Amino acid sequence: MKKFLGVLMVSSLVGLGAFSTVNKAQAASLTIDPTDTFLRTYADTTYYQGVNTIAGNTKAISLTDLGLKGGDSISLNISGKFNTSVWSPGQRSDMIGVFSTSDHLLDTSSKQRVVDAVALNQQDANQYNYTQNTWTSNTLFDSTASPDSTFDPGKNAYMCSDPTLSDPNRICGQQTLFDGVFGIFGETTLTIPTTATFLFLAVNDVFYSDNTGSILIDIDKTGTVDNLLSVPEPNAVLGVLATIALAFKMKRKQQIAK
Repeated sequence: MKKFLGVLMVSSLVGLGAFSTVNKAQAASLTIDPTDTFLRTYADTTYYQGVNTIAGNTKAISLTDLGLKGGDSISLNISGKFNTSVWSPGQRSDMIGVFSTSDHLLDTSSKQRVVDAVALNQQDANQYNYTQNTWTSNTLFDSTASPDSTFDPGKNAYMCSDPTLSDPNRICGQQTLFDGVFGIFGETTLTIPTTATFLFLAVNDVFYSDNTGSILIDIDKTGTVDNLLSVPEPNAVLGVLATIALAFKMKRKQQIAK
């Protein structure tokens, strides 16, 4: 009888939504083209072995299509590496991303190309956000000369010199960083901003057209809490209260019988 009453009580609480459910699933496995970006670019073209490559535009990823929504916890897991240049081979595996309320991407001359970008929550932002003080985000080329640049007649633009490329404070190049951009290293777990419906991804670089290869990223939903306690139906509340009352009445009769 005690076991029966316990089951009856738990069932009633579940009916009121006192318990939450956590769902886990793999959302997608994506191949990222390292020549595509959502950042501002300038003179980002590469002519190599008879082929002229221009930096492309990142395609917005619909979170709805992946079965994801704002508030979900996800894991972004990178595998593989991309080649950073056809001229001086090297490999990297880090990426950048930004959430947005739309799939709107402005032209390459705009600083905040993802016009509807939304920021991570404060905890995730403290861990993953890029800032102008910590990340070198300026373009490799610029339209005006600076002490750290040399003129490239083929592009009719000024190229920033190698010694300053990794300096977060370099003045050469045009700024590309905007609020909401975050870094992805190996496996990164974060919460999708509440209003976000799209995700933009790109490799982490300052010049894209000379990249080759590809990089893979798995997006997994690690958890979502759907708490039904918010607005229970009136009839459901009455039914649950009646069930609880019945349970107490049965328990009282059991005590009297003893």
